[in-house]
Amino acid sequence: MEPTDNATYQRILDAAEWLFNQHGYNGVRLQDIARRVEMRHASLYYYAPEGKEQLYVAVMERSFQRHAEGLTTAIIEAGDDFRDQMVAVAEWFATHPPLELGRIVRSDMPSINPDKAEYLINLSLVSLRMPIVVALRHAMKRELVRVDDPEFAAMGLIGLLQSVHNIPGRFVPSEEARVQAAKASVDMLLLGWLARD
Repeated sequence: MEPTDNATYQRILDAAEWLFNQHGYNGVRLQDIARRVEMRHASLYYYAPEGKEQLYVAVMERSFQRHAEGLTTAIIEAGDDFRDQMVAVAEWFATHPPLELGRIVRSDMPSINPDKAEYLINLSLVSLRMPIVVALRHAMKRELVRVDDPEFAAMGLIGLLQSVHNIPGRFVPSEEARVQAAKASVDMLLLGWLARD
């Protein structure tokens, strides 16, 4: 069995993911990850011979894959109604930890190997954007929506939905309130702000 296939490795990834989400790539040391899983620092190299960067890439791959699968499932389970699909996307983002995409792009990516950074950025775009783009294109074919650039629209929606995690707790005191804020964001995009005749 490979070291990456066992439960200890998954615990290491869970700990690393939590730490990277809280502090970013530069704010985490291997010692921090080892301490969180109650393991000796040197023992981590059995699971990640290349060190912290290898763990970061593995964490991000796993996270993006989880989002891709979750978003795709949410859209499929929502049925054929486009609004219901986008509400399902909103609920997914509201009920999962935020990705802090701004920090990832501006701070984490410049700190790792450029080839790995490019790979992760491309993976994030495909994983997060494509399930939404597919739904948008399907709705466009059915003439339910008009969008000039579905890929840009998907990224805009993702940014807006991720931002609900930044709303102060007094305005969204519970996960349900955060879900409602995310759903309201979808309606704001779908209906727009401008008055219509």
